[in-house]
Amino acid sequence: MIFVLGVGAIMAALTWLVGWWGVVLAAVVVGLLPFRQDGGGWRVALAAAAAWGALLLADATVGSFRAVAGALAGVLRVPAPVLVLLTLAFPALVAWSAATLAAGARQRVTARRS
Repeated sequence: MIFVLGVGAIMAALTWLVGWWGVVLAAVVVGLLPFRQDGGGWRVALAAAAAWGALLLADATVGSFRAVAGALAGVLRVPAPVLVLLTLAFPALVAWSAATLAAGARQRVTARRS
């Protein structure tokens, strides 16, 4: 849980600073670190979804989130909650992919050195 919160906080900060590429950057760094725990990619994905959820929540409290979500939902002809779920699924899938690929690359390099 601490891992997810820590990585999520870093992802939220990087997203705020550099955009959605911050999720990729953080996930690659985490994937390259030599963790011995199972489910690393999914925990990074959960952290990314939590980070973007926190950013959406922060925006909803001060911005015009409801109006924009409603207008976009009308244009795309889907309910607004579906847009929120897709918005949270995007960083989760990107983070899972980046962390899993980075961990696989680290394992290949480590295996070659042995």
